[in-house]
Amino acid sequence: MGPVWGEKITVARDHRKKPARLAASWLGAVLAAGCPALAQVSTNALRFYGTGVGPPGQQDRVRIQIDDNAPGPDASAPVDVGAASFTIEFWLRGTLADNPAPGGAPGSECFCFNWIFGNVIVDRDIWGASSRDWGISLAGGRVRFGTGRADVAPLDEEHTLEGSVNVLDGTWHHVACVRDAGSGVKRIYVDGILDFASPPNRSRDDISYPDHGDPAPVTPWGPYIVLAAEKHDAGPEFPSFRGYLDEIRIWSVARSAAELAATFERLVPADSPGLVAYYRFEEGSGTAINDTSATGSPIGQLIAGVSGNGEWVAHAMNPLNTAPLVPIPGDLNDDGRVNANDRALFVGVLLGINTDPYHVARSDLDGDGLADARDIQPFVAALLGI
Repeated sequence: MGPVWGEKITVARDHRKKPARLAASWLGAVLAAGCPALAQVSTNALRFYGTGVGPPGQQDRVRIQIDDNAPGPDASAPVDVGAASFTIEFWLRGTLADNPAPGGAPGSECFCFNWIFGNVIVDRDIWGASSRDWGISLAGGRVRFGTGRADVAPLDEEHTLEGSVNVLDGTWHHVACVRDAGSGVKRIYVDGILDFASPPNRSRDDISYPDHGDPAPVTPWGPYIVLAAEKHDAGPEFPSFRGYLDEIRIWSVARSAAELAATFERLVPADSPGLVAYYRFEEGSGTAINDTSATGSPIGQLIAGVSGNGEWVAHAMNPLNTAPLVPIPGDLNDDGRVNANDRALFVGVLLGINTDPYHVARSDLDGDGLADARDIQPFVAALLGI
């Protein structure tokens, strides 16, 4: 933990005799620039109001198209996971009063599709002739992770796994749902810790969106991943999510417990192996939700990006608005790694060339209120990974 405000001012006063180019007071830079959240990695998030069911329908959600629902050449986007192992990660904040869908027994499973009756967080359902689907919801405050089965010669039954941890207590929680297709085991993690796991052989089939399309769709929304709402608006028994979402990561691999524990609070590099979509919600306005991974998954559409309907919220307005990610020491540009790009920014700060308040603050690695020569050793250690 860094010094209190008074200590930072004192330390800055002690270093006033140093050349200006060798010591940059981030406190002064902050006060001058009005920068509100120097150590806050997530600066924007999305708030949903649970009104997706309508009327009117197709509101208060994010839609990400993953296929074209047409026969012929495969048009699947990288984010169309389910052919093999996959992991879905996100941060959420909400209350049980706002998301009252009843749950089953804590830490339980059923050969059923009951996940769809929870307050829906991620919907990759198909309403038509295919059972190749999956989704995540909240029921009784607990995470439900549902998976379907193959349309031809299925190995699996429809299955819902329900965790045991209440994630609707009004604070931010990180959730990860993992399917290991090799073993058929499904796992739910909360805040980097295993909540509940299924026995083997629960989900092994290819449940990606069918490359040939769904021949009998009831609605046009089958080839989409939808966030914060049941994608088809089928009725009030399939309720939407009311609360905050941030930092969505989708992987084509089953992330391990160690990997999740090490990274759930931090950014990950855009080119991380298996990362097929990374929707950080840092745009702050408009309706385009960009994938920041290296795979180039589709741009999501926010509906509607206005107050009370898929609404942008900022950390600057309320620190509780965004996920509590912590910065990686030395990662000045927040790309999930410390490398030569950060070295250039750091050297620029020490030389007085780079006066960006965020970079100046992040260059203060020893927490004394200054970015100066004393920060060189911890920066080099971060750069070398020691």
